[in-house]
Amino acid sequence: MRIIKKCIDLLKNLIHNIRFGMKLKQMDDRWYFMGGNCFDLFPPSFYYTHTEEEIKRITEETMAELQALFDEYIAEHNLTFQDEE
Repeated sequence: MRIIKKCIDLLKNLIHNIRFGMKLKQMDDRWYFMGGNCFDLFPPSFYYTHTEEEIKRITEETMAELQALFDEYIAEHNLTFQDEE
């Protein structure tokens, strides 16, 4: 009887995880459709699947990578910026 209960619990857990994944995918699809990828760094599902510490760390790493790419592009093309005063 315990084996059957464990199998049923495992199946319920599997179904829950699949449904949760589908909901996250649907949420991301709506986000992309509404143009969210232009305004936010990560899709909504990222914030549901990561802790605040992970979000902060990954955001800092991503911003540092983007800044390095931007600086490299500026150096390659010899671009300069003048203050508008």
